[in-house]
Amino acid sequence: MSLLVADVAVVGGGPAGSLAARQLAAFGFDVVLVHQPRRQRQHLGESLSASAPRLLASYGLELPQSVYEPRPSHHFVRWGGREDRIAAQPAAGEGEGQRLIRRDRLDDWALAGARSAGVRIVEGSATPAADGLVVRKQNQDERRVAARALVDASGRSGVLTRQDRDRPGFRTTALTAHFAPGEREGTLIESFPDGWVWSAPVVGGRRDVTVMLDAADAGRQGERFREAVRQVDLAGLVAGDLLTPVRAADVTPYRLRSTATAEGCPLVAAGDAASALDPLSGLGTMKAMDSGLTTAIVLRTALARPRDAEIALAFHAAKERGLALEAEERLGGFYAEEARFAGRAFWRRRSRKRPPAPHRPRLPEDGLLMPAAGARVETRGVLQGDWIVPADVVILPGRLRPAHKVAGIALAELFRAVGARGGIRRTLREFPSPQPAVRTALAWLVAEGFLIAGASGAAGAD
Repeated sequence: MSLLVADVAVVGGGPAGSLAARQLAAFGFDVVLVHQPRRQRQHLGESLSASAPRLLASYGLELPQSVYEPRPSHHFVRWGGREDRIAAQPAAGEGEGQRLIRRDRLDDWALAGARSAGVRIVEGSATPAADGLVVRKQNQDERRVAARALVDASGRSGVLTRQDRDRPGFRTTALTAHFAPGEREGTLIESFPDGWVWSAPVVGGRRDVTVMLDAADAGRQGERFREAVRQVDLAGLVAGDLLTPVRAADVTPYRLRSTATAEGCPLVAAGDAASALDPLSGLGTMKAMDSGLTTAIVLRTALARPRDAEIALAFHAAKERGLALEAEERLGGFYAEEARFAGRAFWRRRSRKRPPAPHRPRLPEDGLLMPAAGARVETRGVLQGDWIVPADVVILPGRLRPAHKVAGIALAELFRAVGARGGIRRTLREFPSPQPAVRTALAWLVAEGFLIAGASGAAGAD
């Protein structure tokens, strides 16, 4: 058995793993990426959000135009009894919106970037071993990879972390197949009594149709797929019968109980290995890229500044958990909008009634402010450039993530200043930053519930 020694070993050559490996190599680490090449897979109508180019640009990266599919003319939404036809091509100056992508080309671009940055690519399947991995490839000798830290970016397979997942009380199966395209263009999302359908043009002049169902309902794959397609309006979007077999995939959302561990060899999960969003979000690919790049910064901090390793790993865990919980809450509300099918099992299991929008008080011209119950300052890890550093943040019970800065103002400092001064005008006058920025940050703390109006006559007023 041959031995490879590296600073970091990454499992998974998708966007999360390849971008993490590339960035770690750019930071000067010796990186091995274990990649199991995919068999020929059926293309899906995957998308990427408008913020992806800005995210990549902040790391000096740029997606080639070949990754993108031609933009559809319209996006059709049939949900909750409404029917919307949305222009998929925004007017000039209104941003990019969601763009359909060629996932195979995105993966190839990310993997090639890792290789060009000096990452050693090892093909095969990985299994955990003491202080590293064992890599197996058919008809070849096993290879052992010893590393100071590990990254599990192996997607839903979760080679190193699968056993530690929290799942919801349902399972979702995606059934997908290709049709010849009809005369109409555009993408479609449409609900029906036992699930929902997504359709988009894909490579080869075909159209993908994907049906989301309860896993228990997906045993008769071809039959269930055809039943669902008959219940939605694909008129003009598809032509003829299926061109491919119906394929199934588990797309149940989940999150790890802990996405980063520091005992012995640090292990960090990235992308879908850390948390997988409900496919309704449309943000899976974007989230994987962001997670991979953040993972590189987290591990750089943990390895180069051991004193900050604990806060760096905690930062990663909190970010992944916060994103997953925020998506769960938002999408639960979107499922609840489909009131026509509220009694059906698929919708009942996923719906989450949104509470009424909280009253967001405005900052008065003057008066006293005081901390809300439970609001406090704590030291947590925050992202600063290419490091995770300790910083004071403000915490509020029930809020998924701490708050660090608004308008360039350190919120913990402003929070303390209000506690010492009390009066709004006095705080604005004495806090050592430009008054417009202080006012913006103060108004945010009030609107978000960190600060509330104090009792009249309290100490600290002007």
